[in-house]
Amino acid sequence: MAQAAESICEICTGGPGENYCQQCDQLFCGNCKLSHLRAKSCKNNTFLSGSNINREAKLLCTEHKESFLFYCKDCDIPVCRICSVENHIRHLMTDLTESTLKLKSELAKHIVLKVATSNLNLSKIEKDTKAYCEEVKAVIKTITEEGENWKKLIDKQVDGLVKLVKDAEQKALQSMSALTKYNRGLLDNYKQWQNNIKEMETTADVPLLNKLKQIKIDVDKIELKQIPDAPSVSYTNRKSPGIEIARLFGSLNLQ
Repeated sequence: MAQAAESICEICTGGPGENYCQQCDQLFCGNCKLSHLRAKSCKNNTFLSGSNINREAKLLCTEHKESFLFYCKDCDIPVCRICSVENHIRHLMTDLTESTLKLKSELAKHIVLKVATSNLNLSKIEKDTKAYCEEVKAVIKTITEEGENWKKLIDKQVDGLVKLVKDAEQKALQSMSALTKYNRGLLDNYKQWQNNIKEMETTADVPLLNKLKQIKIDVDKIELKQIPDAPSVSYTNRKSPGIEIARLFGSLNLQ
């Protein structure tokens, strides 16, 4: 059962009993604990503190009511003087205090190694994370630049096609405008001759005949040009599947 928090030091009876000596089965305050450890006979005593204090833990052999002096490595238990002779005579025995201190030292070293390994792991994780983030930025930059390059090439191709269409349009419109002007001029001439003929209704036959011959000569000189086929333009849209667009880009490797 854990020692109550309100326990007091059993030495000075003034300070809080926050430290429990396992060898002496007593509670010590901080100052009394330091004084206790200065004594040669108690310098190797071990203390428990806080929730680790359990005064019900037995420090004496239950069979012989003697203090534990040795540690049996074969059985992995502490034993008293009598037990070492009666029950562990051929077992490998070591001093209990030395075994405890050795285990404490080995455990401390083991923990230090674990701490060092964990720190190395954390350092590696931090380094790898930073390197990975830099790789992500570089890949995104490369993909973006490649996309921009394709956009420029596509824009250039679009501008080229549009220019070809507009140049063809301008040439076709100029040709059609020339034909329109020519035929409008012919219409003006025709109207003029029609008016002239109308005005000749009262003219005598002989002069009328001569004038009509002249008009006929002028009319015969006119060459009616054949109207060419109307210009046309069309564009067939190429609907490329996504896989073809994907082929424009490099390969992405995610691990």
